[in-house]
Amino acid sequence: MSQVDVQSILKQVEQLLAIAGELPKQAEQAVEKLLNVVEELCADRQTLAKEIERLRLQLDKKKKAKTTSDNDAQGDKKADSNHSSEERRKPDRKVRPLRDRRSSKDLTIHEERECPVDLSTLPPDAVRVEDESKVVQDIEIKPRNIRFQRHVYHSPKLKKFFRGPLPSGYDEGDFSAGLRALILSLKYSGNMSEPKIREFLENFDVQVSSGSVSNILTKTADAFADEFDDIVQAGLSSTTYQQTDDTSARVAGEFWHTHILCNPFYAAYFTRERKDRLTVLEVFQNTNDLQFHLGTETLALLQTQFNIPHKWQRVLQELEEQDLDRKTLNELLGNWFGDRNGQVRTAIEQAAAIVFYRHQSSVPVIETIVCDDAGQFKLLTENLSLCWIHAGRHYEKLSPVAARRAKMLESFLDRYWDYYHRLQRYRVNPSDAEASLLRLEFDELFSTRTGYGQLDARIAKTAEKKDELLTVLAVPSVPLHNNASELQARVSARRRDVSLHSRSRRGARAMDIFTTIVQTSKLHGVSAYTYIRDRLSRSFLLPSLAKIIKSASQATVQQPC
Repeated sequence: MSQVDVQSILKQVEQLLAIAGELPKQAEQAVEKLLNVVEELCADRQTLAKEIERLRLQLDKKKKAKTTSDNDAQGDKKADSNHSSEERRKPDRKVRPLRDRRSSKDLTIHEERECPVDLSTLPPDAVRVEDESKVVQDIEIKPRNIRFQRHVYHSPKLKKFFRGPLPSGYDEGDFSAGLRALILSLKYSGNMSEPKIREFLENFDVQVSSGSVSNILTKTADAFADEFDDIVQAGLSSTTYQQTDDTSARVAGEFWHTHILCNPFYAAYFTRERKDRLTVLEVFQNTNDLQFHLGTETLALLQTQFNIPHKWQRVLQELEEQDLDRKTLNELLGNWFGDRNGQVRTAIEQAAAIVFYRHQSSVPVIETIVCDDAGQFKLLTENLSLCWIHAGRHYEKLSPVAARRAKMLESFLDRYWDYYHRLQRYRVNPSDAEASLLRLEFDELFSTRTGYGQLDARIAKTAEKKDELLTVLAVPSVPLHNNASELQARVSARRRDVSLHSRSRRGARAMDIFTTIVQTSKLHGVSAYTYIRDRLSRSFLLPSLAKIIKSASQATVQQPC
């Protein structure tokens, strides 16, 4: 029986109930329960149908030898349906008229030409009036090869040659700073693959091997490692909150994860083997060498949040306050547990790493993290703010078959997004009185019971996240959604579409560094090509991105409310 048939039968049932008039309470409860059963069965049927279709598409791809990766299967699953809430979130959104995107920008004029009128074509009474100006954009790409005649001297006594130095920017191999910056920009701004970059350059008579392109894209990153660290440091200092997300990555054929840490002033990328809580702490501290602390605070955290057995609590209680590196901690825990008690061992590692992070001073400690509801983000920061759009997607996924259930869902979603807009207005003009009122309205909204089982269950789950969803009432600067980090994650996803994986850890590190530089430059309207060329030529005419982040964040703080 198709869903259309089910909906038709339910419509007939509703018509019969309308004719029958008001039902006895017990009969009404029975009908509601039967409708819930129908909804659950239809939902299960839709899930199975989507899974069958996903597997069919995956099988077709394998038969065509296009791909065999598990990642493609995940992509097919995500493409099954669209659960966007954008239309509801932006009810006042208007279609903007088309306009010339250049109208708000001042273009540099490199050449001016006169366009005269053939006077012989003019009538006798024609008089010259004010000229019209039209700017046409053009670009010129051509090779510019320079032969440097280096003066050479030889000292027989010292058995040594002395050569005239090459100018800055031309002293690194066979390619200038400008050409290397172009290759990096084509990759990380233009999202071109290495073969296409080489093909593009060869069209302009640039002789470059595939190995040279690869070396420029990876080995050049070493010169920008400090820039990356400075960007992360400045970004962590620029706001009291950070947004984070992750997306899958492949390194040397293995599945890794790219973590994103961002706010309005920067975006940083970290590709790691895992995405557990310890890895997130590495990202927060921009390190590969976690430090741990064992002591009273760690024991208290293990007792309240991890609930480890009393036996191991007593063992920890006997230890002195101490900081340990990963190797020392592994040796200590290895002596205690051997290959056993993996869950307790992991709990101690995580608690010790969390306590050390809270008290370290090498990087700013994040006060509030905006993220999804994944477990690895919990306990790390003082506040955790969940995304309202993520929560709303669960409601959009409901697909009731009964008309009355569809109306219930529609009515609740209208209330849900109305409340979301109230929170957005609160962020602009916060007050204690409004915060108290919004907390009461949250309780009222998410105590709603409709009789539609799936909807009521989802409402109850949202109510359980009250503290995380209402973090904004205590910290109004925190955004209500995590779109910023999701959009940054999409950058990595699109690059994965072009270049499936990094061939080495070094390549993954280079991609993190340059993607961070390019995306941060984009946030501040800085040309990534110009910035990279400035650094490669060692001109340093442009301020560092770290300084730009600091200035922009300070300017935002100083703006009047």
